[in-house]
Amino acid sequence: MVSRRLLRIKVLKEVYSFLNTQSTSCEAARKTLHYSIQKTYDLYHLLMLLVIDVSDYAMQQIELGKQKNFPTEQELHPNTKFVDNEFIKLMRSNMPLKRYCEAQRLSWGANPEVVKKLLALLYSTDFFRQYMDNDSRSFVEDKFLIMQLYSELLEDFEPLLLALEDRNIYWIDDVEFTISQVIKTLKLFRHDQSSETPLAQLYRDKEDELFAERALLCATTNSAAYRDLVDKHTKNWDLERIAFMDIVIMITAVAELIEFPDIPVKVSLNEYIEIAKYYSTPNSNLFINGVLDRIVEELKQKNMLVKDDDEQTPPES
Repeated sequence: MVSRRLLRIKVLKEVYSFLNTQSTSCEAARKTLHYSIQKTYDLYHLLMLLVIDVSDYAMQQIELGKQKNFPTEQELHPNTKFVDNEFIKLMRSNMPLKRYCEAQRLSWGANPEVVKKLLALLYSTDFFRQYMDNDSRSFVEDKFLIMQLYSELLEDFEPLLLALEDRNIYWIDDVEFTISQVIKTLKLFRHDQSSETPLAQLYRDKEDELFAERALLCATTNSAAYRDLVDKHTKNWDLERIAFMDIVIMITAVAELIEFPDIPVKVSLNEYIEIAKYYSTPNSNLFINGVLDRIVEELKQKNMLVKDDDEQTPPES
């Protein structure tokens, strides 16, 4: 599930903390890295659980309406198309989702306002009204509604973002990526699938799992040497004006360039330049690009880049 870019970002943040906090050890950084990655997997399951809770809350509201002393005609005969949504029922019956959430004690019980406000937001959308006004019922239509909920409502839904930020410091930066992974998973759901249909695995393969730990270890244990290399190629700059995050990005990039012969130079450079666009100053990507290009030339001259840099290799997902 986790992509190489997300792993690079998480490694980068731990390298930043390691270099910025004298008391942090390599082992502590490694443990925090694994915790951070695991929390992304928790968020993946928690977000999948959200639409189920929204449906349950909608059903509770229907039942409360019927129990009023003087219910309206609409309350006596409500439109149950959403609460009867077959795709949500399929999600609810998924045992891997249920078991994981129970094992990790994941729920929205502590954040009922997120569920209530998301349902209200859903009710206000044109696509939901069109869905409810259509008398036809089909699995395809039910599935499409849920895809719209995840793709159009969640990423900028402030009550959700505030709740996630309050619950775990690692979640807020992972929201966009994790929503995309939920959508990717749900797109594969089929009406006739087993209740034991597996969800996405945390790592795509063992190689990805080892990549994150090794990248962190190389960047932290060799940080002084890599910092010297970065300083050498920024000697004409006022070091006090170079953002600390820029330095950390370059140290982490150099670690990957040197220590991972199977990753082409172009891939590593592209990845860290893209990361710089989001995690440093507006012009940092251009600055980092120029410095890393000079570092690569020096490393090649010293035969320290033992790899086949295939210019046609596509960026890693």
